Amino acid sequence: MGLFGDDKLQDERIAALEAHVRDLTQTVQANQVDLVEARIAILELKAEVDEKIAVTDVDPAIAKLNDELGTTRVELEKASTAATESWATLQGGVNDALESLRTSMSKAYEQVKDT
Repeated sequence: MGLFGDDKLQDERIAALEAHVRDLTQTVQANQVDLVEARIAILELKAEVDEKIAVTDVDPAIAKLNDELGTTRVELEKASTAATESWATLQGGVNDALESLRTSMSKAYEQVKDT
């Protein structure tokens, strides 16, 4: 017997909460990708404004970041279409892709800052 004496109602509530958490997680991750995309644009503008850096120094870093952004978007799409059973596994892949993107973004900022 469920906590509230109604197993079906309890299961429905748990399923609704799980769906809500998945939706929130996907929204947060999409926002993270959008934020990195904005940071890439800012980095491009900074490089142009500073004029102390040759465009050839920045272009490879930005191209790499855009590639990683594309990879991360693919992982996010997989997560959003995944079945409930495999959600946790795919979340691990998405989290890894986001962390790799964050690390690359930090390296690119350091490269611009040090030049």
